[in-house]
Amino acid sequence: MLFQFVLLKNVWYILQIKIITIYKTGGLPMKQWTIIGGGIQAVTIAIKLRELGLSAKDLRLIDPHDNLCAQFRKFTERLEMPFLRSPCVHHVHPDPFHLNRYAKEHQYTASHYGRYQRPQRAMFLDHTHDLIHKYRLNEGHFKGAVQHLAPMKNGWHLALEDQRILESHFVIIASGSTNQPYIPKDYLNQPDVNHVFDLDDIDAESTSHIIGSGVSAAHLTLRLLNEASRSPIHLWLNKPISVNDFDADPGWLGPKYMSRFKKLSLNERHRVNQQERHRGSMPRELFLKLKKAESKGRLHIHINEHLRLADHHIVTPSGRLPYDHILLATGFEKAVLNAPFLQHLVMEYGAPVAQCGLPQISTDLEWLPGLFVSGALADLELGPFARNIMGGREAAQRIGQAYQRYVALSS
Repeated sequence: MLFQFVLLKNVWYILQIKIITIYKTGGLPMKQWTIIGGGIQAVTIAIKLRELGLSAKDLRLIDPHDNLCAQFRKFTERLEMPFLRSPCVHHVHPDPFHLNRYAKEHQYTASHYGRYQRPQRAMFLDHTHDLIHKYRLNEGHFKGAVQHLAPMKNGWHLALEDQRILESHFVIIASGSTNQPYIPKDYLNQPDVNHVFDLDDIDAESTSHIIGSGVSAAHLTLRLLNEASRSPIHLWLNKPISVNDFDADPGWLGPKYMSRFKKLSLNERHRVNQQERHRGSMPRELFLKLKKAESKGRLHIHINEHLRLADHHIVTPSGRLPYDHILLATGFEKAVLNAPFLQHLVMEYGAPVAQCGLPQISTDLEWLPGLFVSGALADLELGPFARNIMGGREAAQRIGQAYQRYVALSS
């Protein structure tokens, strides 16, 4: 088994993380930092490092898209999500009140929504875009994907898929768990069935069926209800609607729950994360909008009807219903360590992995000396919110502390 194979190496590398406090850099300053990823968490970490004094020329971000945060923009615009689920203090700048000030300075109308002050999506994206330019992150954007990552004497060796070779003293993996939309096997290769994030655009007039149970399905349904001239729209769920304001209980954002979390074994932490995340849920305001549409006969909500597809029909125990076009809002593949370069780190360089299959990292989110992680890879340290915007803020804080220590040691 993989875990048995790397057990001895894991012990050695865990000791290295605790012992090594400075690299032998042959007289070179230890200042080159490379972030693998260009999404919200990567940009949050990059801005934190720039705020702490890292120069723009010493910071790189490797991401396959034309622009940083392009995928976040694409997905949220695809759903026409008017407001984010997270509160206004969760964004890419280290100062939690920075977005509020930005809203006032730029005189946005309807900048926030509801008791939790959820920020307007367009404003959030404008704010992120402006900060990317302010901190000159585009100057260090390498458009590409990492194929291989290996330790070397002075840091890390990165090989990109287009054969470019980079070297960096420090590397942060902030590329997310997977960008592959999840398509349940029953819907693979079926005619006129697409995942919402696989399409360049949505034809509301030719789509009347949505499969999904979470916030994406809710936003997509509301978009079709707004744009389509005909009704009803059919929303198919595999469970009753779960109403939760956030991805997890807000107590996990601070010491209320996290102090207890830190005392658990790694396997127990994994179990808690699985249990405490509100997967496939939606905020109350979205639930109420769906129920209102249902009461008017514009929306049919189907729960646990065990559907299958046959001859361009949706087949349930109660009958057959012809469909025009089905959109899946079923999220993304759950794999965390699927990327070949991550598997190589485990197999060849002994990157420690807990029994649950997730990286075993330090409190600073250091996996191997000089190699840090965020997002799903940091689940066992950051808890249930590791994968969202707040998880990126906490990752930035911890990696920022490590950066400051390395700067102090090398000065």
